[in-house]
Amino acid sequence: MTQPLFDSAEFRQVCGHFPTGVTAVTAIAADGRVAALTVNSFTSVSLEPAKVLFCVATSSSSFPVLSVAERIAIHILRQDQEDVARRFATSGLTGENKLDGIAWSAGPDGVPLLPDTCAVLAGRTDQVITSGDHVIVLVDVDHVEHKPSSLPALSFYRGRFASPVGPGTVER
Repeated sequence: MTQPLFDSAEFRQVCGHFPTGVTAVTAIAADGRVAALTVNSFTSVSLEPAKVLFCVATSSSSFPVLSVAERIAIHILRQDQEDVARRFATSGLTGENKLDGIAWSAGPDGVPLLPDTCAVLAGRTDQVITSGDHVIVLVDVDHVEHKPSSLPALSFYRGRFASPVGPGTVER
């Protein structure tokens, strides 16, 4: 492989020009440990069977739980849920600590589900693929909740939370 002529900071800056949605991921392991993290690398993969994916750094404090999770839930956050995204992005806290003060209920097999999000997709891990310093987690979706809202989904653009307005995006 040829050595790139840029560093990781420049790569991150370039990729930041692509606006992404913001999700909150929760997971529960067989031993009851919980993970909670913010993810903007999320996408649908397949309609039949229903499958989604997200990416997470192997250095994430949530990775040990995600790597053995029994159930995973991906919550599409609303524009007014930046506080949840920031809380779940806090490094050094356990999943249980990140959920302190956040309303949630136990979903299928006990996975934490957040109320008032745009939507929830929950399921079981299908595959975990290592690529560089991240893993790609493919999830077989067996539970969905669509919660229509007048608020758009929370987005991230050029290193900041952003609000979609008219034809473009306005940074906050």
